[in-house]
Amino acid sequence: MRIARLAAVSAALALATCTPAERGVVVAPSGPQFDSHVQDLVGTPDMIVDAKTLATSWVVYDHEIREGSCSLQEANLTPGQYRLLRFTVVTPNVGDADIYIGDPNRHWDPNGDGDGSDSDGLFENNACHRHYHFRNYALYQLIDGSGKITKARKNGFCMIDVKPYNDGAPPKSWVYRACGRPARPELGLPEVPGNQGISVGYADEYYKWLAGQYFVLNDPNADPVPPGEYTLRIWVNPPFTAKRTEPCPAVDPQGFCHMFKESNYANNIGQVRITIPDHPGKTGFGPGAESNPPADDIVDDENRPDK
Repeated sequence: MRIARLAAVSAALALATCTPAERGVVVAPSGPQFDSHVQDLVGTPDMIVDAKTLATSWVVYDHEIREGSCSLQEANLTPGQYRLLRFTVVTPNVGDADIYIGDPNRHWDPNGDGDGSDSDGLFENNACHRHYHFRNYALYQLIDGSGKITKARKNGFCMIDVKPYNDGAPPKSWVYRACGRPARPELGLPEVPGNQGISVGYADEYYKWLAGQYFVLNDPNADPVPPGEYTLRIWVNPPFTAKRTEPCPAVDPQGFCHMFKESNYANNIGQVRITIPDHPGKTGFGPGAESNPPADDIVDDENRPDK
């Protein structure tokens, strides 16, 4: 639910708008059909953030990020011990049509020549993870009592049907469960086709132990986040002002760009009040604390766990 404090953010964003005609409106290609998994593209998607899951999953703990982790590269960190705030994000589609993105390979390299110079701009090709990252899917913010905002460094997502979202009726079968990967000739790896999207009645989920699914509270490249009370805010399909070379696939009534069209952009926020302690203890502090957290980050792909 959009809160009053966001009015200032919206007002600031309103100073600059994007013009789809300048960049070209990105239209997803027609997608595959499945015998029992049929797409529903009649209507409009509507994304929300499951605030209940957010409230019960967050945890602050001390963790060693090891050499070779993609998180080090993405956050420009060196191997070592860091204080992290982790949390699970669930983003259900409660609209009356699927979000359909399709195969990232065809967005990244439409003519199939192995050169991404003709990319439509929806995805980034992440060399470390060896798969694609969908841009601007969600924004993670940590807000202190003065209104200062710290942003998480997670910037890539793979949209798939992870779990049904129970809104009183069982959903139809899932459709989208393939992130897709580019070919890696130097490693002898072929292209892996993908099929990204979120079906009506299903939710994508980013489990708290996934790579990059955290804030680094003692990030040496940013202002430290001291102990205290904070608001953890998740914004799915957030508004943005596109640069001239960036796509603007959908525009809301205020003129802001979004990565896909929705019937309602006003319900895209989930947030919860949290406490960052002086000392998180051996098993962590918060409702999501566990006695044996995984030692290494889990890869964010279609095989990611949901608990």
